[in-house]
Amino acid sequence: MNRFQRRLALIGIVLSTCIGAVHESAGQSPGLTAFYTAHVVSMAPMWIAKEAGLFKKHGTDVRLVFIGSGPLGTTSILAGEVDIGIIGGFAPVRAILGGAKNLVIIGQSKHAMVGAIVGKKEIAGVQDLKGKRLGIDRIGSNPDMYTQAALARFQIDPLKDLSYVQMGSTSQGIPALKAGSIDAFTTTPPYDLFAQRLGHKVILDITALNIPFAATVLVSTRSTVARKQPDIAKFIRAYAEAVHTFLTKPEVAVQIVQKYTKVEDKEVLTHGMAAEGKAMEKTLRVDPKGIELILALIGKTVPQALSAKAEDFYDPRFFTELRESGFLKRLWGDKL
Repeated sequence: MNRFQRRLALIGIVLSTCIGAVHESAGQSPGLTAFYTAHVVSMAPMWIAKEAGLFKKHGTDVRLVFIGSGPLGTTSILAGEVDIGIIGGFAPVRAILGGAKNLVIIGQSKHAMVGAIVGKKEIAGVQDLKGKRLGIDRIGSNPDMYTQAALARFQIDPLKDLSYVQMGSTSQGIPALKAGSIDAFTTTPPYDLFAQRLGHKVILDITALNIPFAATVLVSTRSTVARKQPDIAKFIRAYAEAVHTFLTKPEVAVQIVQKYTKVEDKEVLTHGMAAEGKAMEKTLRVDPKGIELILALIGKTVPQALSAKAEDFYDPRFFTELRESGFLKRLWGDKL
């Protein structure tokens, strides 16, 4: 082989190596784009995993973005603009029921309803709500579902036994009470605390009822799970550790929650974190009963929801791996 042939052979080897490296790089996951949908305490594990370096600790790069509503988050994930997100359970369940079969719930970090019905002092108890004007932000929202599920335990149908007033936002509850346009409203922390500070009372502590509900879930698409399963598995481990941090290291968690919520009042932060902590799911396991409740509520207007199976809405592989690998045991010990 002469010098020219040897040079051609060398160039060929270099080109082959470079092309192979490009193909290998293209085949590797560049990490994940994750989203959250509200600046509320139930989203805190996502922020903690990012700010405390837990995603990097578990070997995945995560770009975190804010998408301002459940429906928008659902649309973005179906469009492939994001890989995974934390979201209220109603939007993805409704979307899957409506035909978005690629969408899938892969974990849950809040397994029960957290909220309260607060109102005027003269309302002595739950039964006295009958005939009263009850404010919610809007039909189909979490406060709406909380109201229906909680009052059903007292044989009260809010759509028949109360006058529902849609306020547009939970923050409008206290001004509406002050103006006399409602008698009570369903709210979530910290607005229950704000109402009590102004002399109103808690008529029903919904949190104490411990009603199973897919309140905050992790969602992705089945196609993304297939393509990026190793990265998502690392993401889930980081998220599970972030839940542990939230529940066991308040001095770390409160600083991060304060940064994202912009809440300076320490009492408000402590109140909100304590309330959400009662419903936070340590194992990230999806409880079928929480999905079944959403389906039952949707079924009042969408009959096909009543025949749907909860198991068709979620993929258990990631939270099952957390348990079977011993990761949760190492994280929580005997406290699980």
